Amino acid sequence: MKKLYFFLIAMAIGTIANAQTLTLKILDQTTGKPIEKVSYYADNQSGISNEKGEIILVATDIKFLKLTHISYGNHTFSGKVLKEMLSSGKILFAENALTTLNSISVYALKERNPKASISLQNADWVHHDAGSVLKQIPGFDAIKKSPAFGFDPTFRGFKLDQLNIVNDGCMCATAACPNRMDPPTSQIAINQIQEIEVIKGPHSFRYGPGMGAVVNFKMLDPEFSSGLTQFGRITGGYESNGGVYRTEGQIGLRGKRISTSLNGSYSKGGDYKAGNDSLVQADFSRGTFGIITDIETAKNQVISINVNRNFARNTDFPVLMMDLLTDDTWMTQGKYKISRENHWFKEWTTQVSAGIVEHLMGNKLRNNASMLAQTDANTKTINARTEFLIEKAKSKFFVGADTKYETISGNRTREMLMGPNKGKVFTDYIWQDGEVSRYGVFADSYHQFGKSTLSAAARVDQVTGNARTPAETFKKNYTTLKKSDINVSASVGISTKLTEALTAGAWLGRGVRSANISERFINYLAIGKDPYEMLGNPDLKPEKNNQLDLNLTYKTVSTILSFSGYYSMVNDFISSKIEPTLKPLMTAPGVRRYINIDKATLYGFEANWSQRYAKLLTQQFTLAYTYGQNHTDKMPLPEISPMNLRYTLEADLLNSRLQPYASLRYSFKLNRIAANYGEVATNAFKVVDLGLKASPIHNLQTTFSLTNAFNENYREHLSRFISAGKPLLSQGRSFVVNISYLF
Repeated sequence: MKKLYFFLIAMAIGTIANAQTLTLKILDQTTGKPIEKVSYYADNQSGISNEKGEIILVATDIKFLKLTHISYGNHTFSGKVLKEMLSSGKILFAENALTTLNSISVYALKERNPKASISLQNADWVHHDAGSVLKQIPGFDAIKKSPAFGFDPTFRGFKLDQLNIVNDGCMCATAACPNRMDPPTSQIAINQIQEIEVIKGPHSFRYGPGMGAVVNFKMLDPEFSSGLTQFGRITGGYESNGGVYRTEGQIGLRGKRISTSLNGSYSKGGDYKAGNDSLVQADFSRGTFGIITDIETAKNQVISINVNRNFARNTDFPVLMMDLLTDDTWMTQGKYKISRENHWFKEWTTQVSAGIVEHLMGNKLRNNASMLAQTDANTKTINARTEFLIEKAKSKFFVGADTKYETISGNRTREMLMGPNKGKVFTDYIWQDGEVSRYGVFADSYHQFGKSTLSAAARVDQVTGNARTPAETFKKNYTTLKKSDINVSASVGISTKLTEALTAGAWLGRGVRSANISERFINYLAIGKDPYEMLGNPDLKPEKNNQLDLNLTYKTVSTILSFSGYYSMVNDFISSKIEPTLKPLMTAPGVRRYINIDKATLYGFEANWSQRYAKLLTQQFTLAYTYGQNHTDKMPLPEISPMNLRYTLEADLLNSRLQPYASLRYSFKLNRIAANYGEVATNAFKVVDLGLKASPIHNLQTTFSLTNAFNENYREHLSRFISAGKPLLSQGRSFVVNISYLF
């Protein structure tokens, strides 16, 4: 037996030693320069191109070659075309028209290969909330009602449904909690995501109405291999301040026509200390489990099925009247994609998805309540879309149709524990079985001529909202609850290369979105910035965002300078006002009703400077600013982030196996606040993080970091207050370790 064992080893070594290799050079079609960090997959071989643009393949009978790059897109080669490329030894790539448009930004998460470039922070896979990942991108911030979970993203002052957040272009879940303990980003399994596509402003409508921005969490593309291969990953992390531990993993099999994987994650943490050593309630428990299966039913025809189960338990929301007790979510999707060469369409993609949320919140975790209150809410979201990609010599056209249906049900119960009503139970119909349906058609086009790219996009939607079981208290205020809108959105833009290094772009767009279920039908519940109870308004007009974006980018081999400025004028902006004639159901100071205001403006910029020195040292500087004004009340818009500066310095040592880094975040003082919403000025603060990313052996990735190294005591402006004068403070100094092994 031992002889056979050693014989097999010797054969394997001999096979490897005698294996022939092929070197392919990947070059820019225009400049002829090598393209570094192109990910490649050839049967069961994978890796990235080096600084010379080279990839090295073992010369087996290679059936296909897939190449992926942020700026050059995804390309798959097979058959005669692949043989010719392997024979010539080089591949010429042209930059993707979509990715060279400055209104579209793509942010990569960690690649599976340890040497791959990392655009966002290391160990993104192990995050338990996608909102915390978005905060790394300039212009994004998050409304925090919990220190640990449910970070509700904002971008350039736009928030809630003004941001269209989707998973893989279609899948999403509607927040069941009226206070959005479970925003759409909280339901995204970040360990299944390859990259984040951010489309700024109302300039693309492929994935639904686009107003403030479209954020598409893109999943991994299907991959197959000539033989049956196993793959996987396991990650573990620990955070000292709060005793937070995080785990995630993936295991799968890949064959010639099928690939399937199981994905899971679990995170749990407790109370942490702020910079002043005060204890902040931050208990949370969060997990996901999912399966992804891709089947090639015929040549260039793939069916993909994704089923994901998310859950959260006993999570503290100290700024709210209740905590999250349970949150159980199912998200499923089926996708069918056909790819064609020399056909009238290049790709035809059809998707159907569903999101079901069962959410329970209450105050039973608190010992000082005069009543026992809880809200049991459920949402159902169904999406479907079909899209054709038509590609000509220098043009791309996306045309399609989609639909979305969402409904929320659930009531609040209040059991009195003391006083004259002790023992009585009251039921409040907060959602009234509200529903919103949308049907739309869209077209996006991109045309290259010379050194310029022209883009044009349009969308038409019919949106209908209704309350199936309205409460008597709500019907007293409105005669008609059902309302339909026809919304027309459009955009046009141009991007041009002024020189080899300098690119300029301008886009003018109009994005329209109808009121969501909360804005239409919420029934006397405090869900806003201040403690006033909110009353929905089914008569709301759609918001219309008219926005101009200007971009300037200077890019060389070692330097990137970019500036993105915007001016937005929103008509019929959905806001609220205090109604003295309305009486609250509970002990709130009063009632706010959702209304339209004639005009609101937002403008600002994001600036970025990235510099690389001798391929060993990289620095990045970003600055983001937004100004928002309510022209009806002559007041600032609420929940606008202060100016934010970030600086990162990173070294690349030992062929990317050792990467020490330091980062600084400086948030400027904000005195310009919406006093009519109870906002409070926020002091400036600075946070310094220090870390080391290392890959000591192949396929092992480690990160060691000291966050908030100087133990700064600070409050984020968008974090709510626990009580008057008691802010929700951010985390103090913490040591963090993450270890990930890929196989």
